[in-house]
Amino acid sequence: MSSITYAIVFSGQILEGHQIISVKAHMAKMLKAGPEQMQALFSGKQVVLKRTPDKEQAIKIGTALKKIGADVKIKAVKSEAPAASSAPAATAAPATGETELSLAPNEGNLVEPSPPPPAPDIDLSGISLAENNDLPLATPKEVVEVDIDLSSYSVSDNDGSPLVEPANDSVPEVEAPDFGLDEPGAVLETLQEEKEMVNPDTSGMSLAAAGSDLLDEEEKKKEPPPPAPDTSDIKLVSAFDT
Repeated sequence: MSSITYAIVFSGQILEGHQIISVKAHMAKMLKAGPEQMQALFSGKQVVLKRTPDKEQAIKIGTALKKIGADVKIKAVKSEAPAASSAPAATAAPATGETELSLAPNEGNLVEPSPPPPAPDIDLSGISLAENNDLPLATPKEVVEVDIDLSSYSVSDNDGSPLVEPANDSVPEVEAPDFGLDEPGAVLETLQEEKEMVNPDTSGMSLAAAGSDLLDEEEKKKEPPPPAPDTSDIKLVSAFDT
């Protein structure tokens, strides 16, 4: 009869977004591992952290290790149960690289907090407080009070007339077209002015080959050749004459 054992395997790799120093500190606290065990865990070789037939327990331990950044794998190992015998069963030796560790109880912090920095030693013997002579720290600003007589003013009743007379400029009335509101979410159609389609006659047009002249020879403007330059006053001197 076969049985399945779940092995939590670790090969020293950490998950992206975590620092190696933080992962080592958390694993040492969580697994209660000493320096020699931590060196074996991060040696690059595959190490079995825990074997358990309980699948939920293996997932729980693997999830806790992934949360602190350890890239662990859970492998299902199928093994055959030994045949029944009258002889006492021998205890199997642990496989090479297997480290049986357990989770620490969920108490306190994973990493012990750093001790608080020492309080600074400041000599205040030469500092003293001045006596309070009831003077303000800053001179108050002088506030000028304005006395305004409002006895001749009163508020009239609102008879519906505007506060400001409207301008005399006449505003032309705009006749609004007949329109209505559509339902929310409806697609609004854009009205476009109908235009007459243009159908030009292109029967006399042709496309020129790439690189050819756009004008035919008879369409080019005929210009007389430029006159020959007058070189009668130009005298050539040998370069060897001194």
